Amino acid sequence: MSEVSFIAQPAGRTTLDAIEAIAKSSDLTKLDIAAAYVTSSGTYDLLKRIDATLGADWAGVEKRWITSFDYCRTQPIALETLLSLPASSVRVYDASFCLANSGMPKVPFHPKAFLFRGKEKDFALAGSGNLSRSGLSKGVEVGLTLAVNRKNPAEPTSAASIKGLRCWYNKAWNVATPLDAALLKRYIKLFESIPNLAHPVATEDDLASGETSTGALTNKDLQKLRVCSHFWIEAGNITKNRGPQSPGNQLMMKRLSRVFFGYDPIAVPENTTIGSVDTSYNGGPVAPYTLSYSDNKMDKLNLPIPGTVGPAAYDKKLLLFREIAPHLFNLTIGTQANKAAWVKNSKAIDAYFKMSSGREWGVF
Repeated sequence: MSEVSFIAQPAGRTTLDAIEAIAKSSDLTKLDIAAAYVTSSGTYDLLKRIDATLGADWAGVEKRWITSFDYCRTQPIALETLLSLPASSVRVYDASFCLANSGMPKVPFHPKAFLFRGKEKDFALAGSGNLSRSGLSKGVEVGLTLAVNRKNPAEPTSAASIKGLRCWYNKAWNVATPLDAALLKRYIKLFESIPNLAHPVATEDDLASGETSTGALTNKDLQKLRVCSHFWIEAGNITKNRGPQSPGNQLMMKRLSRVFFGYDPIAVPENTTIGSVDTSYNGGPVAPYTLSYSDNKMDKLNLPIPGTVGPAAYDKKLLLFREIAPHLFNLTIGTQANKAAWVKNSKAIDAYFKMSSGREWGVF
């Protein structure tokens, strides 16, 4: 007997909920996804949910992903992450044409199709959401899921529908370009070019902040925070939050800096925990560090403890955060020469900022 269900985001059943239900209901052996574009936050949310559902079994699932370079909406770090997964292959639809035309496609690649194969059942999920945070859970999206038992399909039409979708997927897979290190490098060069970072194309993960106070980051600024992979800031005088004799570890940042770290620019009350930021200092151990909205109306990020996993102190230091995987960052201390290069890179894309205190920061 076939099983049909629906997706109705955000208040009802989300795409992530549907994927979790499918993963739980079958011994999953294969996953095929075609999505118009893939964002860092979408990749993070999907993998976090599947990891929690399947555990060690996830490594043995054969994974195929088809996406596009269309309009430079897909983030390279998301592609790199998908490519690094065990038993995973990534292909890009009409990659060469897009690269040769600054991300403009000849024919837009716009599907949102998820195909799952278990030991006995086949599943299909078709909807309106991309592999983005908004598409998977936050945005207003709809879709349908269909499941059939291959050994005894009670409704041949349902089985034929999934077979037809799989046939379409295989044809798209066969004509798409395999993603390898060389192709990814070419796309990174385009994605991180000054024209693209200065004027990034909006995706559904870009949300209006509604913040209208003097000096607030604009929506265009927030788009740059989302797509850039480097965030630098003058630490200034760090509050002695660990006691008068110990160097502090709480970095005060411009309100809504949280967007760079993968969080939405939504209004929250003062002294609210926003989430955590997985951070490594100088390539050391990774740990989650709390990100909150402080009563001084600034975003506050806890840093690796000074003198243990962090440097001796952060006061007056130049800090650089580099995203190395979705929601995973490496923190380093820079020099004045480094800062000069960072300022140049940020000014080139109009993403150099200065707080009311005079502290400088930016993204690139």
